Amino acid sequence: MGTIELEVLTPAGLLVHETGLDEVVVRRREPGRDLGSEVAVLRRHGPELIATCAHELRFRRGERVSKVAVGPGVAEVLDEHVTLLVTGSGSAT
Repeated sequence: MGTIELEVLTPAGLLVHETGLDEVVVRRREPGRDLGSEVAVLRRHGPELIATCAHELRFRRGERVSKVAVGPGVAEVLDEHVTLLVTGSGSAT
C-alpha cells in the first residue's frame, strides 16, 4: 500500500495533490543535456533536493500510472512527501 504524498505547485496554484502513492518519478536537470536522468522516489527515500527540467512527471498507485507535463523547477523529498515547485504545467493524463 502506497504511503507517498505528492504536491505540485505552480505560480497559478496547486496543480496536483495525491496521497497513497507507491512511486513518483521526476527528471533531474543536468548541465549540457535537454533531458537528465530520472529519479524514482519510493517509500523510505532519503531527503533530497532535485533541480528538475521540463518533463512528464509520473506517479503510480498500484498498477495505475498518471502523468502530467511540468515546467522546470525544484523537487523536495522529505520523509514520504514530495513537493514540486514548477514554473508551469501542461495536461494531465
